[in-house]
Amino acid sequence: MRCSWLGLLAAVWAVSARADEVWVFAAVSTTEALQALAPAFQQETGHRVRFAFGASSDLSRQVVAGAPADAFLSADEAKLDAVERAGLVQAGSRVEVASNRLVVIVPAASRAEVVGPAGLKGLRRVALAEPAAVPAGVYAKAW
Repeated sequence: MRCSWLGLLAAVWAVSARADEVWVFAAVSTTEALQALAPAFQQETGHRVRFAFGASSDLSRQVVAGAPADAFLSADEAKLDAVERAGLVQAGSRVEVASNRLVVIVPAASRAEVVGPAGLKGLRRVALAEPAAVPAGVYAKAW
């Protein structure tokens, strides 16, 4: 995974209009990984990487409105689709660099076994991310 992130940032820098820095707009869930990789990118290229972390929906709107993003790492394909529909994705540059999977967690003392969506019906409480705005919530609702 490390090489994929560094390769992505290097490719972004190569097409960046600002030779001294690269602006990466990224889903907040990527904060730790990207911040850990930034020093290696900066050392390898000699150029500064700057981040704007936030909700993919907010970042997408900002990019479409003209924010100076050189790269956009979205947690939701639909938000990146909106940026692409606005004509702001360079042809051939869209790549999937990470993925996630939905998991169901129950207390250790619980006897509940959730094998599929129907298994949720027997639970008293279910908590999930906001299905109207957060990608993990959207995926959970669809499941």
